[in-house]
Amino acid sequence: MTFGARARLAAVAESASLYRRHRPQSFDEVVGQEHVVRTLRNAVEGDKVHHAYLFVGSRGTGKTSMAKILARSLNCVNGPTATPCGVCEPCRAIAAGTSLDVIEMDAASNRSVDDVRELRDRVGYAPAEGRWKVYILDEAHMLTKEAWNAFLKTLEEPPPHTVFVLATTEPQRIMATIVDRCQRFDFQRPSLDQIAEVVRRVGDSEGFEIEDGAVGLISRSASGSFRDALGTLDQMVAFGGERVTTDAVIELLGAADADLLFDVTDAIAAGDAKAVLEAIERLSRSGRDPGQFARDLIAHLRQLLVARATGEVPDSFTVAITQPERLAAQAQALGEARLVGGIDALSAAVAAMREGDDPRLSLEVALLKVTQPSLDPSREALLRRIESLEAALGAGTVAASPGPVAPIPPEEPAVADEPAPATDPAPAEEPKPGPPTATAVASRVSVELDKVVRMWPAVVEHVRESGSEVLSTYVESAKVLAVDAEKAVLSIGFPAGAAFNKRKAEAKENVDRIAESLSAIVGMRLRPVYELLESEPDPEGDAAPAAEPDPMAEDEIIDLIKTKFDAREVT
Repeated sequence: MTFGARARLAAVAESASLYRRHRPQSFDEVVGQEHVVRTLRNAVEGDKVHHAYLFVGSRGTGKTSMAKILARSLNCVNGPTATPCGVCEPCRAIAAGTSLDVIEMDAASNRSVDDVRELRDRVGYAPAEGRWKVYILDEAHMLTKEAWNAFLKTLEEPPPHTVFVLATTEPQRIMATIVDRCQRFDFQRPSLDQIAEVVRRVGDSEGFEIEDGAVGLISRSASGSFRDALGTLDQMVAFGGERVTTDAVIELLGAADADLLFDVTDAIAAGDAKAVLEAIERLSRSGRDPGQFARDLIAHLRQLLVARATGEVPDSFTVAITQPERLAAQAQALGEARLVGGIDALSAAVAAMREGDDPRLSLEVALLKVTQPSLDPSREALLRRIESLEAALGAGTVAASPGPVAPIPPEEPAVADEPAPATDPAPAEEPKPGPPTATAVASRVSVELDKVVRMWPAVVEHVRESGSEVLSTYVESAKVLAVDAEKAVLSIGFPAGAAFNKRKAEAKENVDRIAESLSAIVGMRLRPVYELLESEPDPEGDAAPAAEPDPMAEDEIIDLIKTKFDAREVT
């Protein structure tokens, strides 16, 4: 390479975005994706490179970067090697995107049969500079069925020293005959800690000064994407210079800072509607986006739910929340019903905002429903009211009756002119404790099933946040059917057209992941078992489980509470 060419490459690299400048250049630089790194490293070192790979994962998780690392490892002058030198001509050309032996193709804009035929004709040529030709097909799911059929034979029997890497975010849209001919790798979404590690590493390399709070906000706003995190960092540097502060990130992203999230959550726990409205007014005056605040608050409530279920604050939460002690205290102050209700209400508010509803009004109504359950006539709100009453009873803030409530004797029918038979009164017998009745067992199972059904969306989200986004997409359409508390089994049904999702979810590692998330969110050790539903369950049909009883009236609820908690009404 001439001096002028090197200078031009250096100038391009200097002006490139942070994400492009700081792509990992070797397997050792990859953060996360250990299973992919280990397999590809062993394949290169053992000379067992497959001719076709399918990289599956959400955007920004490193699929294209991993493909380029594989190309460098195969074409480095010291290779094939798992540690490419990075300074030889092939390594530099691949990094700069100018190598004749590494062909990137965007299937979103080159998806026709003619485009694939042109690619197929180029495959026949031998490598120009290195030992291997590597074809990287991004957004592979965008190819048409006809294009895939035209490509099938080439993919199955490519020329020697040719590797295809297909990258996609939607593997279900790729033909099964294509998937069968590839080695598949599922790229997991990086955790907050991993994203924060990359942000700090890039900041140190570039000489940026980044506050810890800013790192947490940038990492959380990235939604599991390294590329989005570094894109936001790039934007922050352009916005405020090389010193990135928490306040600047809040101003640019409209993100809610930790104090405001904690204040609103404290108000919810205290049932203080006035404090909630005052907090929203503060949010509005600051110019922040109500929709973004709602999403941040959902994430915060989900963290409280996990902390309450596990009894501890996971280390990964400290990236987004810098006050773990306060988070732990809030997790104990808020019950599960109110946390799940808050997540449901805020999720509905976010959906309404997307449909065009007024953002501030949607947020206020959602938070008022959670803060004051009496404003919400739903069954879930009634559960939150009972939960609040139980908490009050446990704290001794509701007066209890001095003795048990005496049962009302049944009214005897009047019989004219017929004296009652003279009998000696039998001594009252003490009731003997016996085994639980079938009604009691059914009631307990019903409560457990209702709890799992309500918390299932949070379980799916926990699976996604744990780095198994692909698995979460498999099970998000599934429905909770039954709970067997004695056998610790949870029955889950998949729609009739989701046989592929069911088969993938039945893999042992995926069953274990679902069980872990159930334990973390629901607080119950349950093993999921799956079945394929022939049709959507019909609650009115003969084959459906017994219909739920009608909601209890207010007076019935009060009578139940009196009996259950040995309480009396206070006027």
